[in-house]
Amino acid sequence: MKKVLIPVMALLVLFAAVSVIAAPSTKTPFTTEARFVPGNISQGEVWITKDGIRHVKGAISEAPVTGDISGTMWLVSAETIDLNTGEGTNHGRFVLTVDGGTFEGSFQSAFTPLFPGQLRISGTFVGQGTGTYEGQKIMASSEGKLILPPPLPPVVEIVLEGIILSPRE
Repeated sequence: MKKVLIPVMALLVLFAAVSVIAAPSTKTPFTTEARFVPGNISQGEVWITKDGIRHVKGAISEAPVTGDISGTMWLVSAETIDLNTGEGTNHGRFVLTVDGGTFEGSFQSAFTPLFPGQLRISGTFVGQGTGTYEGQKIMASSEGKLILPPPLPPVVEIVLEGIILSPRE
């Protein structure tokens, strides 16, 4: 009897562990929007090469975000844009502050010409939660535009659409 009972108990423990491991994370979809002047906190270091490539390093931007997630987003970014074609890239770190905590992580995006005076922005954001969001992960795609209306400063309008992954219970 003992020889049969021990293997059966071991199998029950194994099945219980496998069901806990296989429990899926909770996925909460969201959409949020932001509108801001790039470098509105600090322009960072800006230079243009003789062949028309604009570089920005260490620009700091702040933007209110609204929608399914509301709060404030800080971005520290570096970008390179070919002023001849309007194509370029942007990457950096972000902190999205919402009630009770933050999501902190990195982003990357690409610029492509949209209309005269506008560039299309598309990219991704990935971050980890802190505070009440500890253990959660945020992942989003971003779509928007950079509006270059002279003589006013440029404006970014962007929509983040993604999911928040909560750990299994």
